[in-house]
Amino acid sequence: MVKKVSLLCLSTLLLFANTAFPQDVVDELPKGSINWSKGTVTAKGSGVAPSGAANQSQARLLAERAAISDARRNLLETVGEVRVDASSTVNSMMTKNDVITSRISGIVKGSAVTGKWFLDDGTVEVTVEMPITGAFLDVMLTEVKAAPSITMTIPLPKPAKKDTPKLEIKVPVVTPDTKKVVSEPSKTATPPVPPVPTVPAKPTEPVKESKLTEPAKAEVPAAPKPEKIDLSKVNYSGLIIDAREVEVKPALMPKVLNEKGEVIYSSANMQKEEAVKTGVVGYAKEVDAARKHPRVTETPIILAALKGSGEKKSDVIISGRDAQVITTTEPTLGYLKKGRVMIVYK
Repeated sequence: MVKKVSLLCLSTLLLFANTAFPQDVVDELPKGSINWSKGTVTAKGSGVAPSGAANQSQARLLAERAAISDARRNLLETVGEVRVDASSTVNSMMTKNDVITSRISGIVKGSAVTGKWFLDDGTVEVTVEMPITGAFLDVMLTEVKAAPSITMTIPLPKPAKKDTPKLEIKVPVVTPDTKKVVSEPSKTATPPVPPVPTVPAKPTEPVKESKLTEPAKAEVPAAPKPEKIDLSKVNYSGLIIDAREVEVKPALMPKVLNEKGEVIYSSANMQKEEAVKTGVVGYAKEVDAARKHPRVTETPIILAALKGSGEKKSDVIISGRDAQVITTTEPTLGYLKKGRVMIVYK
């Protein structure tokens, strides 16, 4: 009796462990499901004992093995539907690369059994689960090379400022000779002075000034935009992109783009070891849930997505103004480098 009760409690705990909560982003598929919020893929399977089983214990064991094999076949099929980026799925990558197929198949065979039920007719049902981080994501990050984002190249112009003072170094040190030489041309330079103040130079100046004033007016409104961000008062701990109003689908390696198509954030921003552990981004269905997520910690900046991009609609496009906020604050705060990014879906 005690053994039955303990088994019942264990099954109950496993059931709750596999339960997707309403705030989770989940893709329900025919053979399983992808929980993007938890970072897991789950599938179920069933098995029946063969008629030639010696006894009930052996029959149950054989039925359990059959159920696990069935569940892992379904898991492999479900894993194939995982979107890698905006243009590919795991299945499309496995069809092109046998190495990926063998590695993913090996990971699926090592999936954990998280639920087990013994039915009265002798059938056994099991649930298996595997993470989409860890070894699985390591395979994808190895095979898919993300384009570097412009936020990774922002600090690069600093060395150019160090090179400019070198150009200002002037070496004319020969004082005795130069004084004589300079004094002579200075006297010769005086005669050409009278022809210089000719009148035709004056009308050309106002024409040039009128042309210069036109582009100056166009550049004035663009200049103050970055100046509005006072970095001394900004302390963004992460980035939340609200994509609930647009068509966007989750993926392993999504990108954040500006309206010009420039990459603001991608898997290239993170160290591979960190991305393998935590994933490239986190997912939630509500902004409040994302704000409370430990991934973005206490003071994230929340921006709205304009639309989804790519064949799979997995990349997110934000406005140029919002992109400018990120490119201005990231070099100082480094939240993209730490992968502190959440995307909120419907």
